Amino acid sequence: MENNKENIIQAVVIMDLFNNNFEPISNKKPMGLLPVAGVPIIDYVLESLVSGGVGEAILFCCQDSLQIKDHVKKCVKNKVPWSVTLDVQIISSDTCQTMGDVMREIDAAGLVRGYFVLLGINSITNINFAALLEQHKQTCKKDKGAAMTLVYKEVAWEHPLLSNDKTLLLAADGRTNKILIHQKYKPKSKETSVSLPLECVLQHSEVKLHNNLVDANIAICSPSVPPLFSDNFDFQNRGDFIHGILINEDILASSLYYTMLKETQYAAAITNWKTYQTVCWDILHNWVYPLSIETDSFYKNTYLYMGHHIFRKTNSSLSRSCTLVEDVLVGAKTHISDMSRVSKSMIGNNCRIGKNVVIHGSHIMNNVVIEDNSQIINSFIDDNCIVEMNSTLEGVVASDSVCIKEGSNLKGNILEKTDKNDKILKNVSLEGGTEWENESSGKEDDEYVGFNEEWSNSESYYSSNSSAESSLPDSPIPEDTNIFLQEVIDSLARGYEENLKCDYLILEINSSRYAYNIQLHEVNFFVVRALLSMPILENTKSVLVTIKDILKFFRPVISNYIKTKSSIMDCLKAVEDSCLKNAWLDGRAGQIVDLLYEADIVDEDSLLEWYEDLKENESPLKDQTSIVKFFEWLQEASEESDETD
Repeated sequence: MENNKENIIQAVVIMDLFNNNFEPISNKKPMGLLPVAGVPIIDYVLESLVSGGVGEAILFCCQDSLQIKDHVKKCVKNKVPWSVTLDVQIISSDTCQTMGDVMREIDAAGLVRGYFVLLGINSITNINFAALLEQHKQTCKKDKGAAMTLVYKEVAWEHPLLSNDKTLLLAADGRTNKILIHQKYKPKSKETSVSLPLECVLQHSEVKLHNNLVDANIAICSPSVPPLFSDNFDFQNRGDFIHGILINEDILASSLYYTMLKETQYAAAITNWKTYQTVCWDILHNWVYPLSIETDSFYKNTYLYMGHHIFRKTNSSLSRSCTLVEDVLVGAKTHISDMSRVSKSMIGNNCRIGKNVVIHGSHIMNNVVIEDNSQIINSFIDDNCIVEMNSTLEGVVASDSVCIKEGSNLKGNILEKTDKNDKILKNVSLEGGTEWENESSGKEDDEYVGFNEEWSNSESYYSSNSSAESSLPDSPIPEDTNIFLQEVIDSLARGYEENLKCDYLILEINSSRYAYNIQLHEVNFFVVRALLSMPILENTKSVLVTIKDILKFFRPVISNYIKTKSSIMDCLKAVEDSCLKNAWLDGRAGQIVDLLYEADIVDEDSLLEWYEDLKENESPLKDQTSIVKFFEWLQEASEESDETD
């Protein structure tokens, strides 16, 4: 029993940010319960741990632990998916003031048994923690002093997570990924050059430089990490730890490494209002799959998809003359009245939106009332707020239960309710009224808050190609079918690489199908199209051997979709389309059809019917040598079979 426990992967989730970037919202609500695209952030974190192979989570709270405990108990009672397999411990300490204090408490209590995952409650990801932990263990075999592997996501230069958070410069050994320099700059830093120590270059044959990395606040840790915090009381946060290890590597006998996530994996940290907005956008656009707007529910399909990334709860109500433009989430029992217009915004449960209201780029929480003729632009409105009629809010953060009086015109305000009245906590008029500095202790490390004036188009951002040729924000959004195809390709490629069960992949494909409203015959077509478009085929020298292995591995997936006469025709049409569009399949159509025939995926009658269609439609494949030879062979085999009979 003890051995089994040792094999369970542990994760430590630090439930506090130790800053005031989300005040006044965080004054009454712990960060873990802040809704992100309609779901408390803690549910995303715990679900990601389960899907990533973690079996035990230690939630360390320095404040508001009772609210977190109540939420976890409620989730277990309601059988939220993560509660079925994840063992959750909630540890609280009112004396911890920093992340370093938390790690010292963990060390003193002996809470971790060995290697573990360390992340913040603000980390949103869909990565495989088990694979990263194994990778870190392999690193430790080569370097006994390897204390931590930091996890990063490479994105395009224009990505809002880079422009709205601290920029990271990372220098590392090109062969081992050992970190040599780790330096962060304030957002929108004007520094145009960096200097590298001479020994950094002379002592390493190859040095990699990165400054387009998203830091998701995730690390894979060795057992030595908690004791290092205990032995060094000047380590108050993760930045102190990294800096201390790098400048005292020989004294501490410890080193740091980094790993880069694959293109199909997502990771980000919500550090301020602008990154909050970006992550909400990414979840709505399904970049974080399998995490989604239904993550906290045991029952799926509770949302209606209305196209253009518009989702509304089935029990919400819309007046006939209201307009939902694009990128909108509407919660349960919310009503939107006549002539109101909502775009790029998320509205919670039990809200009442009056007539002729405009909501753009905003986040409206639960039980909010917005009365007639009001405008809410790039703002955050917390639970139980009332916006009286004819009000205009731009760049406003309103705390719980604030009442905004009729005819108010507010720009760049932070509002908080006091015992006697509503109080303007901060009022800064900047250009556009959508960005304002955070009033805090005045330290240089303070983050800033505020929403972007325009939501960026993230479709082009999640790519490792960070050159000037990267797609710009005004790139057209792909059709839903193209997005669906790409998601299927990504799912199958990940499943093939990580040897995942086909049952899980079928669930992913079906989920994407419902999200984009794809018809069944289109699913049949795109599944086969995706199998023949996997990235591994583009890079292999033995295309046909690889395709044969792919067909064998994904046979349960193929059998789930290709099982009727019409679905077989969909399959063959996908083969035709793939062979015409994919350079690595050029001239190989006959061999691919032969592989499908030998695997009993397609039958002779369907093949002959398809061949007639090729000739009738003047398809370029009809005269391809491999196709002609295959059907000559098929005809001869059929004749021999008839003679035998």
